[in-house]
Amino acid sequence: MIESPQKILVRQWISRAENDLLNVRNNLAAQEIPWDTVCFHCQQAAEKYLKAVLVFHAQPIPRTHDLEHLLGMVGQWIPQIQEQREALRWLTTFAVASRYPVESIEVVDEPRGRRSLDIAQAIRRDCRAYLLELEPTFTADHRG
Repeated sequence: MIESPQKILVRQWISRAENDLLNVRNNLAAQEIPWDTVCFHCQQAAEKYLKAVLVFHAQPIPRTHDLEHLLGMVGQWIPQIQEQREALRWLTTFAVASRYPVESIEVVDEPRGRRSLDIAQAIRRDCRAYLLELEPTFTADHRG
């Protein structure tokens, strides 16, 4: 079976999101955990899953790290994901600020790292369930 370029692109977004979560798992297994890196990769995973849904619906992918904005775009297809609005607003702060030293970012510690992971996993769960319902092969070959 030959897949459409659109389906291939959705798979690529999912794969990249899974790689971000793999980075998180690897960091959590380390003796010293870089919590800023954990938060960054959680933000990235959530962003990529939301963008995978947009690609599935052939929507343009905005050049943004703003998870709340992306949520507004995919919420029409995954209504329950709207419950994550405040969490995604908070997680968005780690898209850029966690990579560079700035005065305004809060301390990145274990509780914030674990909260970031919880949010990323919730977005992953909702997006994967939605995509799997529409196309069972999307998530069949990705880490459970």
